Amino acid sequence: MDITRHNGTLRVTGLRELHSASAQSFCSALGISLPDGVRTIEIDLSQVHDVDSAGLGALVSLYETANTHRRQGGVAVRLTNPDPPVQQLIELARLHHLFEIAPTGAAPSGVLPSTNPKCPDRD
Repeated sequence: MDITRHNGTLRVTGLRELHSASAQSFCSALGISLPDGVRTIEIDLSQVHDVDSAGLGALVSLYETANTHRRQGGVAVRLTNPDPPVQQLIELARLHHLFEIAPTGAAPSGVLPSTNPKCPDRD
């Protein structure tokens, strides 16, 4: 797992699992890496294929930690590129209300999706 910080965004990449065996180390690593000035946490889930309740708990714990200790507004937690089964599990647990989910192929943060030009009306 790699953690980088750039312009107020903490990015987590290279995460391969998020279950009971890895949840504690995930929380510990991110808890240490959560400096002041972080406004967004992006977690790339593209390589994660196995998530259990402990993994979901780790995500919730991260969200609570990030937002409990911040006085200047909240910290957005964005989950990017989840596999469909992982995204479905997050939605079934109703955690999509806490996290922004950017599915595979979504525009990167700060980039607006392009719109299709209007087709001319046909008479």
